[in-house]
Amino acid sequence: MKDVLLEFYVNKFNFLTDSNEINMDFIPQILRRRLSNIDKCALYMLNQTYSNDVQNIVFSSQYGEVERLNKLIGQYTKDKEVSPNTFSGSVHNYSEGFFLLNKKNPVPYTAISAGENSISMGFLTAILSNYNNILFCYSDYFDNEHSKTFAVNLAKKNTSQAIKYQIKMKQNTAIEDEFDGYVKLFCGDIKSLNTSTYTIERVGDDKNL
Repeated sequence: MKDVLLEFYVNKFNFLTDSNEINMDFIPQILRRRLSNIDKCALYMLNQTYSNDVQNIVFSSQYGEVERLNKLIGQYTKDKEVSPNTFSGSVHNYSEGFFLLNKKNPVPYTAISAGENSISMGFLTAILSNYNNILFCYSDYFDNEHSKTFAVNLAKKNTSQAIKYQIKMKQNTAIEDEFDGYVKLFCGDIKSLNTSTYTIERVGDDKNL
C-alpha cells in the first residue's frame, strides 16, 4: 500500500512532567477546588499553548478522569448514591469543556481514548481535522507529583514561525515510547518518530518552538 503523506506545521509546543510546575492563576480561585489532578495538568498545558486563532481542540488520555471515577465507585459502594458534581466532572471531555467555558470561546472539541495508542490516535484525529488551526493536548496523571502532559498548536498552512512536519501512514515494527518520542520530536531532539500506524518526520529548520 502506497504511503499517504500529510503535511502540517507546529506553531507552539509545551510539555509537563511535574505537577509542581503548574500555576493555575488563570482560573478563578473559587473554581479551582473542582479540578482534579489531570484537570490541572491539562488546563495548564492548554492555556500555555492556546492562541486566539484556534478553531478546534482535541484532547487525548488513556485513563482520563480515573480519580473521579474511583471516588464515584467508592461513594456508590458505601452510600448507594453519588455526588452530581463529581459525576458531571467524570466525563472524558471535562477538561476541554471547562477550558473553553473559562476562555468564553465555544470552538468544537473532541476527546479520544484508545488505550496504549491514545496519543497517536488522538494526534491523528487532530491532523485529520477539517479545521486549519488545531490545539492537541494529551494528559495522563500517575501519582501525587508526576504527569505526562503535552500540548501542541498545529496548523495546516504555513506561518512565519512554524516548523514543517510530514506524516506517512505506515505500520512500524520498531515502536518508540510515544510521550517521550513526541516530546523529543517537537523539541527538535530527533528528526522522526515511529508509531504503530504512522511515521512523523520533521522537515523544517531548527527554530526553537
